[in-house]
Amino acid sequence: MQYLEIVAKVSHRSAEEIYPILCDFDSYPNNSQAVHSVTSQVLSDGRTISTWEVDFRGGVMSWTEEDVFDPSNYTISFNQIEGDVEHFSGQWKIQNQEDDCLILFLAEFDMGIPSLSQILDPIAIQALQENITAIIRGLFGEEVEFLPVQINSSQTQVPDQVSAA
Repeated sequence: MQYLEIVAKVSHRSAEEIYPILCDFDSYPNNSQAVHSVTSQVLSDGRTISTWEVDFRGGVMSWTEEDVFDPSNYTISFNQIEGDVEHFSGQWKIQNQEDDCLILFLAEFDMGIPSLSQILDPIAIQALQENITAIIRGLFGEEVEFLPVQINSSQTQVPDQVSAA
């Protein structure tokens, strides 16, 4: 299992401003060339299902995920239910920090091809990092500051608080 964490600081914006923009998945293709299409649907039982097509090294990667929106905690959790990789899950967290706002993206994934993991995993990590960075820049502008990214292959819990270094 691979793990990716991206932390971005958006100056002079609050979680109250950032969260609804981040939740509008259907707008992502208009704001980022990395995202070809997203369609979201709220089911009768209240679950939200979204289907994604994004850039992946000159090709297109697609998947369908279940999304859980928690506006009171400014989080979006996602879990792939079908798609091109074996496993993809994670969370977006938004946190106020003085005059700024932090956007935290956490993901775990498994490409599902153990014999090629040493080759595919670094490529997948880089592609995911580039796509998430492009989405955040597309939604919030060039003034976004990306803090150091942590990557490892161990199972990691989502932290309750993020502190900018």
